[in-house]
Amino acid sequence: MKIALITTLPELIENKRIEEEVKKLGHEFQLVDLKEFNFFISDSKLTARGLTDLDADLAIVRGIFVSLKVISTLILDLKKKGIKVFDNNFLEHRYSIGKMLDIVKLSRAGIPVPNTAFSRKIDEYSDLAEKLGFPLVIKSSRMGKGAEVFKINSLGELEEFLKNAQAEDKKIKGYLLQEFIPYVHDLRVLIIGENIFAMKRIPAKGEFRANFSRGGSVEPFSLDEKGKKLALDALRAIGMSVGGVDILIDKNDKRYVLEVNHTAGFVGMEKATGENIGKLFTEHAIKEAK
Repeated sequence: MKIALITTLPELIENKRIEEEVKKLGHEFQLVDLKEFNFFISDSKLTARGLTDLDADLAIVRGIFVSLKVISTLILDLKKKGIKVFDNNFLEHRYSIGKMLDIVKLSRAGIPVPNTAFSRKIDEYSDLAEKLGFPLVIKSSRMGKGAEVFKINSLGELEEFLKNAQAEDKKIKGYLLQEFIPYVHDLRVLIIGENIFAMKRIPAKGEFRANFSRGGSVEPFSLDEKGKKLALDALRAIGMSVGGVDILIDKNDKRYVLEVNHTAGFVGMEKATGENIGKLFTEHAIKEAK
């Protein structure tokens, strides 16, 4: 079988792991790099290299971060040609990082999340921050791996942040404000179908973000049934079969879902657990492709 991995992040180490596992299963592999996506229309005929000329039996869509609507439309055309597609519901969501929409979905499903505020008006931030209390966290709704996440300790720090953001022409409408949770455990729970893995993330010295991609260390964590159910409920609320659920546990054992990662890395989890997660993901994608 010919299997194509379609992505706009070709440099991810997970892509290499998927290639290795596809080949171990005896299939042909090709990486469709859409990082510099382009198309050309001549005499009303559209050509988009890597998509309109794709020769594959099955396509795995993982990590589309540019031209989402156009690329998703062309991926739908692949299905019409008889190519099976595993997209982890990307074709329905049409977003890879959408923290604003996701936290709304989580709250509507009754999933415990940190108190959160959003406004498109910069002059409302101070009042919202006072309601949440300090310290608080400001995070971009469109960035992953801990990027554009800031801890704000006071109203003065908030005003300075907003001043700098405006000077750098950052769009305030893309930020969420959340209460800061003093956690005992920061967990990443990775779900692939029925397989659930958990690891504790430990921030680097002087860092409050515990992301593995930001220099944090990881270790395996024995997740109880309560935690597994919470993670599964969160993933189902977003509508995916694969995802990374970030959970904080405080000193009173109260659990909060911070977010659900649509393109969750799994190399850190492989390191923490010793499990061949790349193989599980590849097998799941092949089985669930439609």
